[in-house]
Parts: sequence; structure tokens; C-alpha cells
Amino acid sequence: MIDAARLAQVMHGLRLLLRFEPGGLSFFEQSYNGFVRSFLPALLLAPLQAAHIAALYLATDPPPSLAVTAIVEVLAYVLTWTLFPFVMMYVARALERGQRYFTYMVPYNWLQLPVGLIVLPLTLLVDAQVLGAEGAAFFNMVILGAFLLYGTFLARTALELSTTTAFGIVLLDILLTLLSGEIIDQIPR
Repeated sequence: MIDAARLAQVMHGLRLLLRFEPGGLSFFEQSYNGFVRSFLPALLLAPLQAAHIAALYLATDPPPSLAVTAIVEVLAYVLTWTLFPFVMMYVARALERGQRYFTYMVPYNWLQLPVGLIVLPLTLLVDAQVLGAEGAAFFNMVILGAFLLYGTFLARTALELSTTTAFGIVLLDILLTLLSGEIIDQIPR
């Protein structure tokens, strides 16, 4: 797990990266162990994701098999968190940046925490029909823009790439997310 001092260090690094300060990278443990610990945001965000899935499940008439839905959604959540890091192992090598893989992936995974803490509560508001489709579309565009901006900054800085190549990596991330989501949606429940 992660101790309080290390968590505070990571939060400080995130704060710096969110202010576009490259020095924020130095606050992340850029190693295999740091990489493993960087999946902590997946655990922290899981209850919000589970609440979203539960809302979708309860809104389905007739409800699908609970057991099948639970299995599919757990596997989908794991895939969502691991597909891009897996693909990036090969992309980083192809770009001759394999030695900087942890420098990029550790803060990338931690960056998902503030993203998830914004996106998932908004998703729950949509599920509860507190936020309508137009409001959700607006927030989705703002969040997508922020993700493109911060993701490009992080890839450019951590992998020492041109802005164009870094932007391409962010687009790859989005494409993989959309593609895996479409495949998962095709699984009968």
C-alpha cells in the first residue's frame, strides 16, 4: 500500500502538474513499485463507479443477470485501468522512450484521480436525472478539453516528446477507451 507521507508527496506532485509545473514529476516514485502503487486511484474511485453501474442496472427493465453484470463490470473496470498502460509499454519502446515509461505512467495513473473525482460525481448526477443531457454534454466537452491539455502536457514532459507526438498519445488513450467501451457494451448481460 502507500503510507501517508508518500501520499502527501504524490498529492503535491499532482498539484504541481495541474499548474503545468514539470517539477511535479519528481514527486512520483518512478519505479515498478511506484507503478503498482499508482493504481490506488482505481481502488479509491471504484465505489463511485460501482454506484454508477448500480444506477444503470436499476434503471434497466427488465434487469439483466446480476451475476453476469457484476462479472462483466469488474472485468471492464480492470481493463479500463490496464489497457492503456499495457499498450504504452510498446509505444514507449517504439518511440525509444522505454526508460521513461514509469516517469510517464506513474503520474498518468495518479492524474486519473482528480479526473475521476470530477467525472464520476457528474455521471451520478446524470444517472439521478439532476443534470440533463445538455449540461452533461457541456461538462463532457470541458473535461475532454482539460484531459487533452493536461494529458498532452504530461506526455510531452514525462516522455520528452514533441507536442504533436504527445497529443497523439492522448488521442491513442481516448481511442483505446472508446474501443474497449464499445467491445464491452457488446457483451450480453
